[in-house]
Amino acid sequence: MRRVAPAIALLALAACADIVPPRAVLTNYEYAAIDGLDSLTFKWRPSDLPVKIYVADDSPLRPHLVTAIDRWERAFLYGEFRATLVADSNAADIIVRNTPSFVNGAARALNAFAPQCIGETNFELGTAAGTLQLPWRIYVWPASSSTAPGIETCYSITVTHELGHALGIISPGHTGATPSDVMYRDPVLDGLSERDVSTIERLYHSPTSLIPAPRP
Repeated sequence: MRRVAPAIALLALAACADIVPPRAVLTNYEYAAIDGLDSLTFKWRPSDLPVKIYVADDSPLRPHLVTAIDRWERAFLYGEFRATLVADSNAADIIVRNTPSFVNGAARALNAFAPQCIGETNFELGTAAGTLQLPWRIYVWPASSSTAPGIETCYSITVTHELGHALGIISPGHTGATPSDVMYRDPVLDGLSERDVSTIERLYHSPTSLIPAPRP
């Protein structure tokens, strides 16, 4: 349901996980994106929390976004990621829309495809070295009909997957993820696998190369 396609760059975070070791026990899949000779990695820092996320009040994605936030927050032992919904998209770090994506020439797209819906997360590198320009933009929309059988389950899986990208799992091609992981390129798991949890914890307990660029 998901794949990653490059175009420019967007990603970020680091937390108290730098001092406390993660639960790491399992094999992790890849979370970094390779840009030429550089490895791009991102995580939200403690100072970025709570991450501000916008979705329209009447969006069919809203309940699935609430579920996705809860799933990813519960993946951490020490609160390395927390998010809150905001009413103003101009103040958001992540914007979620129930429309087809719009990618400008400077953005990278992380995509997902399923029979019922399509997902895409766009991010852009900042003008200063080592920065990522906010906001992240997540798009999830029906592949054909908004009333297709299974559309709600597809939304649930896809929103969780796309939010995982905005947390920093940005490997093009979803390298190493399998069908038993929600971050697989064409996910079928409605939830997080143990490898999803292990991978995001490893990311948040490792040095990263990108931080959010200061807002203008």
